Amino acid sequence: MELSNNNALALMLDLNQDIEEYAEATVKNIIEDKNFDFLTYPPNSGLTDLEKQELNKLDNNEHLKNALRKVIADNSAGIVFNMLNIIDGTTDPKLMYDEWTGIKLIDQDLNEDADEFQDMLHDSFYESYWKWRELRGDKNWKLDTYEE
Repeated sequence: MELSNNNALALMLDLNQDIEEYAEATVKNIIEDKNFDFLTYPPNSGLTDLEKQELNKLDNNEHLKNALRKVIADNSAGIVFNMLNIIDGTTDPKLMYDEWTGIKLIDQDLNEDADEFQDMLHDSFYESYWKWRELRGDKNWKLDTYEE
């Protein structure tokens, strides 16, 4: 793989950060702001009035917010993990697999002195969470249950 360790780590940390930040923003929109106009997927997305009424029943408490952040983050992480498996070549797309020839993730400008990334992206993704958690700082909540 023509991907450096540095760029692979930068990508993994960014993915972990985005997963957490998107989960946090989604929960804030639903629980605190009661703003249901944030959905962007699918392109014509939106909630019905009945769906909004049900979401409005959710209480604003820390345990609920933590639980929802974890559920949303887990869902996002599963999608990222599957995408990285496809890039790694350990699985094929579910649709159009007959035409699938594979893809590569490579450094745009490969530095010959850089250490080449030797692992599988999908394996590194979950492993990089702990580095992300170390860098993120204390927010008085976390996605994992590890107690320091």
